[in-house]
Amino acid sequence: MKKIVYMLALLIALKASSQSEPFTTRTVVSGLDRAWEMLYGPNGTLWITENRVYKLSTINIASGTKTVLLDLVATGEKTFPATGTQPQGGMMGMAIHPNLYSSDPTIRALKPWVYIAYVYARGAVTNCPNPGPSCPFSTRIVRYTWNGTTLSSPVTILDNMPGSSDHNSGRLVLSPVSEPGVGGGLNSQMRLYYSIGDMGAGQLTNNTRTNNAQNIDVLEGKILRLNSETDGDAGLDAWVPDDNPYYDASAITPQDYVYSYGHRNPQGLVWGWAGGAFKLYSAEHSDRADDELNYIQSTNNYGWDKVSGKCDGDVNGFKIGGTTVANEVTNCTGTTQPMFTFFHNNTTWPSTYPANGSSNAQWPSAAISSIAFYGSVRIPGWQNSIFVTPLKENLVYRMKLSADGTTITGDTVSYFRGGGTRIRRIIVGPDAQRFYVARDAGTIVEYTYTGAITLPVKLLSFRGALQNSVSNLQWATGQETNTLHFIVERSINGTDYTSIGTVGAIGNSNTKLEYTYKDNGALNQPATVLYYRLKMVDKDGEYTYSNVITISLAPAGGRVVVSPNPVHDEAKVAITTTGEGEAQWKMVDNTGRIVLHGKKSLMPGTNQMTINTGKLSAGVYYLRVQGAGIDRQVKLQKL
Repeated sequence: MKKIVYMLALLIALKASSQSEPFTTRTVVSGLDRAWEMLYGPNGTLWITENRVYKLSTINIASGTKTVLLDLVATGEKTFPATGTQPQGGMMGMAIHPNLYSSDPTIRALKPWVYIAYVYARGAVTNCPNPGPSCPFSTRIVRYTWNGTTLSSPVTILDNMPGSSDHNSGRLVLSPVSEPGVGGGLNSQMRLYYSIGDMGAGQLTNNTRTNNAQNIDVLEGKILRLNSETDGDAGLDAWVPDDNPYYDASAITPQDYVYSYGHRNPQGLVWGWAGGAFKLYSAEHSDRADDELNYIQSTNNYGWDKVSGKCDGDVNGFKIGGTTVANEVTNCTGTTQPMFTFFHNNTTWPSTYPANGSSNAQWPSAAISSIAFYGSVRIPGWQNSIFVTPLKENLVYRMKLSADGTTITGDTVSYFRGGGTRIRRIIVGPDAQRFYVARDAGTIVEYTYTGAITLPVKLLSFRGALQNSVSNLQWATGQETNTLHFIVERSINGTDYTSIGTVGAIGNSNTKLEYTYKDNGALNQPATVLYYRLKMVDKDGEYTYSNVITISLAPAGGRVVVSPNPVHDEAKVAITTTGEGEAQWKMVDNTGRIVLHGKKSLMPGTNQMTINTGKLSAGVYYLRVQGAGIDRQVKLQKL
């Protein structure tokens, strides 16, 4: 077949396109039990899930010290033993709310959340035969609260999802920014995106299980979109975005969660900024060949189990999933083709498409287990690159995206060879020079780029202060090369930034240059602390960000923050004021009836108090604080 010839040619090119950039290598930690997910967490730590032992831990990057934050076996949230047939994945995806990365404890306390996806229950059959009809499990997504040392207060977002001994997928990511929703308010928030596979339907221990990847009324074989916090709706609807493509505002059914469909086993999921917008990319295991890189868009059908890889007819006459394909090209009508299809660096695989029931060791598939996005300009030529980790190879592939982020251009280059065993996950460190690779043998290795770094500008300093009700920002550069301008960005939460002005750059200089900017609208912001950063842009459109600085504001009228919100039995209240004295507080329900009240002595600054809400009925309440320079009311929800 012409595709096989093409793949062989590509393999030859790949062997010539290996790493040339310089890196140092350091083992961060060893002895792990398969780090399935790995994220760069707060305070210079790596956060990992170990899929078989059901633990979530942090790894100190400098020392390698492991600290267990959550053990789902010990808590009983994993309900089946480690004997018998086990699920693929087990304890899988994780997402960390960006508030936890803030240096401000008030911001961290607002939304101290960590999201986890895991298989929690096994079906009636303890040892599933292979081949066998079906090997079902159950999966859930849960939000935990981080208190700085442990994870507690689990809140179930979605449970009783289909699970399996195969193809659970299980990657979980947060949208990079708050997404608008119907009517704004609580409907505008960060969203969770979750990849759920086709359960291995049509093969091995799930040989006669129905493949539902094309059925939007079943969660299997989909990318799901969920709220990261409740939106005020009742029951299950509280976690479903009202602008989801198949949401119908009636009783919640599986289709209400669906964002895209026609997926087999998408274990890689990542956001990247390309072509002037954030885009969601997925890496997907396919059947025997044609592992896929996809650009995920709402309502798109990615073809499985009618199409595998490109629309080239390779699977005609073969069974894929639950379908024996007569004409793949005809099946492609209405589907989205992958941006790229992968290969297996093994010249012993047969020259025809692998037969039904053949050993997967001979499949020309890469078995892509994770994906990462590189958006920095630091390493020359790397901006807007995709990294993927093939389980069948001891390496990582880098692919360059087109300017609009919708196709792959240029060669495919391999990196980080020689570490041994299968690579499960790769992430990019925040400095864009360090890369962390987790292998199934239980190691995490740090690769540090040591070559020349490209920056549009060398920033010497960036500082700011509040003077005469204006934020005065000052910065200095020591070198500029084709620098175009500085975009001043402001945030009220340390996460979501807005451009508030642009300052032109000199452009090319080897001497010290100083710049200033005045934010006249600082005191109009609904915050007591403002965050500022510079987006330093060169004439080619490449850019880098400065460090973030903070400016504290004297709050006019004060500020009241309740956390967590929604609350269970206890509400922690932070009251910020410039005054001193006694304040009265009261909590009223939706009818205006006072249900709780009290007094609090306040000092200038932020004051803390705790309100016992355990005896309140579930519903919406309003907390008002008056006196000592403050008069504020906030809304809270009691669960």
